[in-house]
Amino acid sequence: METVWHLEWTHGAFDVHAKGGMLGGVAFTAGGRVIRPFYEAPWLGEPEPQPPGLLGVMRNEFPCVPFGVPSSPDGLPAGWREAVATPVAAQDAALDASDDLQHGYGCVGEWALVRQTAHEIEIALDYPDSSPIARLTRIIRADPQRPALDIVLRIDARVDARRPMGLHPNLALPALTGAFRIEPAAFRFGMVHPGGPERGVSRAAAGATFDALDSVPLSTGGTGAFDRLPLGAPTEEIVQLCGIGGAVTLTDDVAATAYRLSWDADKLPSLLLWISNRGRTYAPWNGRNLCVGVEPVASAFELGCVASLAPNPINARGVPTALSISAQRPTEIAYRFEVLDGH
Repeated sequence: METVWHLEWTHGAFDVHAKGGMLGGVAFTAGGRVIRPFYEAPWLGEPEPQPPGLLGVMRNEFPCVPFGVPSSPDGLPAGWREAVATPVAAQDAALDASDDLQHGYGCVGEWALVRQTAHEIEIALDYPDSSPIARLTRIIRADPQRPALDIVLRIDARVDARRPMGLHPNLALPALTGAFRIEPAAFRFGMVHPGGPERGVSRAAAGATFDALDSVPLSTGGTGAFDRLPLGAPTEEIVQLCGIGGAVTLTDDVAATAYRLSWDADKLPSLLLWISNRGRTYAPWNGRNLCVGVEPVASAFELGCVASLAPNPINARGVPTALSISAQRPTEIAYRFEVLDGH
């Protein structure tokens, strides 16, 4: 049986899963209602064998250390093509096999409980000895006064290095087209994923830049609004809001509820939006997946360590795509997810 730690408090409840260190089952109590903002993969618990790796355990929220996937798409435009082919510099520490897992070893490792109190669960995971990362620690704290969670990710390093890093909250989307609104803090520029991300399905113009989430260039010409989800047609989209102010408000009109995610933008200066809009028809997605990943990152999309550490079209404009970690002191990233008053 899987190890799961459970916490209940006046304003809600949540689970922490040892496998992958996943936050799951988050329920907030507000205005006399129980609110469940987050997504869990619809295939979890089905009788069919679970997919391997991250997809077999994907729940509400988890850290990605390092952030990215093992392979890069073909046919990337200039700038990105060079980035994915650039050798990692010596000062960034050699890549380890655990750097080449989907969103990092933390997503598949077996975390251990450090402590649990009335309002906190702290877990930790030791990384493989060959990794520049020694240990991850997650502290999930329920706000005693409000329906909110405060989370700290601590990264202990064996050697000085740089790696793409990110957080991966997954929000559930209502079925009604356009009923979920995304209102990001001010950002310097937006960019569409340079490789699709789902060839023949994605509608945004690969590699295009934009200034507003309601005006994203489309591959067929014109622009589309990506600030109101779900979209009307099946698709799979990834856009990155670069140089963002460290907050985003999310409003579910069907649930009549709004949320805010806020984080330390000095460490994670971009927000990646993964819009999974019934666009993947193959298993285990099967045309049914409906969620949005609202992911603070220091990364070049999810193109992995090589592209994020190399010169690329995002860091060329002054927005870092990797985070420096030090063997001398831990790196801490703090973030908060809360239900807003008045909803």
